[in-house]
Amino acid sequence: MKLAAFLALSVAFLRAPQDQELGIRIEVDELILDNGLKVLTVERPNAPRVFGALYWKVGSVNERPGITGLSHFFEHMMFKGTDVIGTTDPKRDRELNAQIEEVMGKIRDLKLAGLEAIRRGLPLSEKARKAGVTIRAEDEATWQALQKDYERYIEEQKKISIGEHLSRIFQDQGGTGLNASTYYDWTRYYVELPVNKVELFFWLESDRFLNPVFREFYPEREVVKEERRMRYESTPTGPVFEAFSAQFWMSHPYKWPVIGWMSDIDQYTYADAQQYYETHYVPENCTAIFVGGCKKEEIRELARRYFGRLPKAKSKRDPIVTLEPKQVAEKRMEAVINARPMILIQWHAPSQAHADAPALDLLFTILSGRAGRLHKTLVDEKKLALSAGASYGGRKYGGILSVFVNPKTEASFEEVEKELVAVVERIRTEPVTEAELVKARNQMTANLIRDLDTNSGISSQLGFADVLHDWRDVFRMIPDLNKVTPEDLVRVAKEYLTPQGRNVLVIRRPEAGASNEGGR
Repeated sequence: MKLAAFLALSVAFLRAPQDQELGIRIEVDELILDNGLKVLTVERPNAPRVFGALYWKVGSVNERPGITGLSHFFEHMMFKGTDVIGTTDPKRDRELNAQIEEVMGKIRDLKLAGLEAIRRGLPLSEKARKAGVTIRAEDEATWQALQKDYERYIEEQKKISIGEHLSRIFQDQGGTGLNASTYYDWTRYYVELPVNKVELFFWLESDRFLNPVFREFYPEREVVKEERRMRYESTPTGPVFEAFSAQFWMSHPYKWPVIGWMSDIDQYTYADAQQYYETHYVPENCTAIFVGGCKKEEIRELARRYFGRLPKAKSKRDPIVTLEPKQVAEKRMEAVINARPMILIQWHAPSQAHADAPALDLLFTILSGRAGRLHKTLVDEKKLALSAGASYGGRKYGGILSVFVNPKTEASFEEVEKELVAVVERIRTEPVTEAELVKARNQMTANLIRDLDTNSGISSQLGFADVLHDWRDVFRMIPDLNKVTPEDLVRVAKEYLTPQGRNVLVIRRPEAGASNEGGR
């Protein structure tokens, strides 16, 4: 099907726009409860199911050194249940949680003493070191005794715990895809249900955020530590990209990974989680979205009955006030590891809500893809690379502009980087063609319309837009793209893609040796 015909068909599927300035539009019902929680409903009468999601405006950007990764860890905790979900004996479960917390508080004191020992160069326990724990040699026996008490309590708690209880309830009632995810600016929880089971979503979700029990807190902490080892520390590129990100962001809290630093994960306490919950998991930080065969009147009534129970925040959370300073000189990092060779260049960019975001989206669409300028030049014409691409990652408080290339084994890194920079410099000085701009605009429009053809796609578009700024931005996207001119693309390229703003990462294989040496 030709693109024009596809767009016409897709737009026809949606309700006719009520305001021409908003371009394509679907009917979204918005309700803001007295406690501040926002509820969005999109009725799709022909859909037999409903996609329900909660978008919480909390992510790793809201953390601080010492509790990095707590947003991601808290996502794990929210599947552990409440007094009525996840245990057969709530009273004994509470007693065990208190006993576990007492023991782990003593172990944490030993760990802190171990950190002081590291600072002073004093000996640590070899057994503890192998277990990834900082314990002084003189505290080894005490630590082992406390560890045995902890393990005894955990084994007893397992006997009264119901694993994956929340998932089982949803699955037994036809729910599918129950999951959650955490990023820099948000955390979301979602599931798809039959239309007649929507009230189940309201009851279960309101209960787990109204009465959370951080059950299996410390065992789950070990699970997250292992997740970090597998996804980041055990891969050749994991530590390199973490170090590069920390170098890229000089002052902003985007500098640490979403999963957090291992030393912070190892020190989380129950009190840390409780304080984080009370600060960030408050109704005014949440947008609930329902898309499918539901009725807005029913959703409104259920939202008031269940989500209206969530108490308002006791105090306002601290705003994000740290601004990333303007970069004054190019920064470089070179790594020799057993991984696919790469040259990556990144620049700082504005947030996704910034007025320049549409132009940057289009500019980097022109650079990316197999038909983009980077692939055409470096792969097809120069035959220096196996692949090349670009992206603009807009976040709430800033963004990243990236171009990358995977050089061929025989190619000179110096020549590849020179050609990569040349493509970027050319787009800073020469206006793109009208044909390139139209093609990029159509591509982005088609991607949006495809997303708006599914329950989950509509939910994601509305949810992420609301986290970053306003859910109505979804319907401003096409008009904003249509306003961008070739001159706008040159302007933003000159402003953001500066030589002094480059952050360059070069990854070489160990066997490359001197044959691939070279700077820019």
